[in-house]
Amino acid sequence: DLPPVKLTWYDGLRAPRPVELEDGRRLGNVEGGALFKGSKGKLMAGVYGEGARLIPESRMKEYKQPPKTIPRVKGSHEQDWVRACKDGQPAGADFEYSGLLTEVCLLANVARRVDARIEWDPVNMKV
Repeated sequence: DLPPVKLTWYDGLRAPRPVELEDGRRLGNVEGGALFKGSKGKLMAGVYGEGARLIPESRMKEYKQPPKTIPRVKGSHEQDWVRACKDGQPAGADFEYSGLLTEVCLLANVARRVDARIEWDPVNMKV
């Protein structure tokens, strides 16, 4: 029940450099990364969310860490999945959450491969 989101996917070295990224700083890490643009600023991170930072760095220095309200996974996500199978409690990234995330990632790859914009209707699961 959220409003539409615009997602732009760059593959390889084609992503434009954010103007907020200071000289000498790299977007993401060696393996890749992500840039999230919101109404209040930009967040960059490496693969798997590693080293997430607000940019420019002055925004990061102003940031106050909120209290942790979501339980953290002990061990790997694979171990957490096995634990969930054994004790019946949901995994930290169960299919209700991770299925939707996987759907978005796969659609982004399809759009990149066909080099076209995709308008996705998640309710009816149609392009």
